[in-house]
Amino acid sequence: MNLRELNYILIPGDNERWEGWASSTWGRRVRWWATPLLSLTREGQLMAVAVLVTGAAGVDVGGSHLYLVFCGLMGLMLAALVMRPFARLPGLTLHMERPPRVGAGQPLTVTAVLRNTGPRTLYGIRVHGPFLPWDGRWLGRRGGVPVLAPGETVRVPLTLCFELRGERYIGRFWATSVRPLGLMGGRPVRSDPVRVTVVPAVHPVQGPAPRAMLGGGQHSPRALMGDADELVGVRPYRVGDRIRDLHARSWARLGEPMVREYARPLRAVAPVLCCLAVGEVDRESVDGAVSLAASLTAHSVRAGALVALTVDAGQGVHALQVGERAAGLVLALDLLASAQAAVAEAPGAPAGAGRAPLDVVFADWTPGLAAWWHGVAQARPGARGWVVHRQRRVRAAAEAVGLTALSPAALAQGVAPAAPQRAARAA
Repeated sequence: MNLRELNYILIPGDNERWEGWASSTWGRRVRWWATPLLSLTREGQLMAVAVLVTGAAGVDVGGSHLYLVFCGLMGLMLAALVMRPFARLPGLTLHMERPPRVGAGQPLTVTAVLRNTGPRTLYGIRVHGPFLPWDGRWLGRRGGVPVLAPGETVRVPLTLCFELRGERYIGRFWATSVRPLGLMGGRPVRSDPVRVTVVPAVHPVQGPAPRAMLGGGQHSPRALMGDADELVGVRPYRVGDRIRDLHARSWARLGEPMVREYARPLRAVAPVLCCLAVGEVDRESVDGAVSLAASLTAHSVRAGALVALTVDAGQGVHALQVGERAAGLVLALDLLASAQAAVAEAPGAPAGAGRAPLDVVFADWTPGLAAWWHGVAQARPGARGWVVHRQRRVRAAAEAVGLTALSPAALAQGVAPAAPQRAARAA
């Protein structure tokens, strides 16, 4: 277990459920009493610590005059508490802008858009973000706007990152006014909930693209063959199509968006199978295997190949064909972001389906997977296997039969494809 995760073991990791409880009856009662403490700014928190220290040190009023310092600091805190109801932001709207997805471990910039729709000038505005789970950390969240004139719009960037992939609920951001003393924030203006998809990290792959078969087989659509400048016809619009390919006349005649479809030259097809059937679920190893599958897919797409990506956890198969367009790679990353491992003997896909060279990425190495890989190596000459696992003994067992074994930490240094003959010896 990660030490940071162990440090957060008693802290709720789901902000969505935590916000749901905070809006309940008991949550509102607790929040009413805790609001003064939760409203403290960074300066207010330091002041509260100073109040406690001077209060403890000034207990002996006969031998020390620190109690006077305590009284002065406590007076400032009480003044900030009394002035807090007047620190409001009438007419302020808060809207959050963020990209729909970000890579694991990559900086995510969330922009707070503040607009003053009221007739008064607002002062001392600060933007705050929610408490993040153990795998998330703030890279820069201090955002302040000294003055916001009526009708003015200001954007405040906040930067954070996540280490784990998947659909993430970040939570609600809020803006408060800290005038006049800057020790407490007033009544907050909250934004809508912010969600983001954290896709697997894509690492550099050294050497040529993975071996591939030419189009014309079962993985090659008909539109891949012919002259690149030849117009085949029109078809309904699909997600990922270029806007410039829209055909206005067909759209007007049929009443739905239509795009031009062009024939393309014969291209290579690179099958990639991400096997998430494991004997024991290890999160670091599974995330490493998914990241390697994403790296191989991206490397082949950039080389101009059509990638037949399959994610198999032994209980269900998810297949996707990824083309050279960026939208296709985005769909592949979204599929891998939500992929989950399952305890199973072997993948559900038949080992002898097709004869094309195949890249298989394993998240574990068990006797059942070894027997399945033996059948793949015999049915598909030139198939290559990859094993990503945290334990050295698992990697050694995979290397003994000719697979390329990597640790999750070694992926960041780049991936070097092994020679095709190594997988053939597994038979």
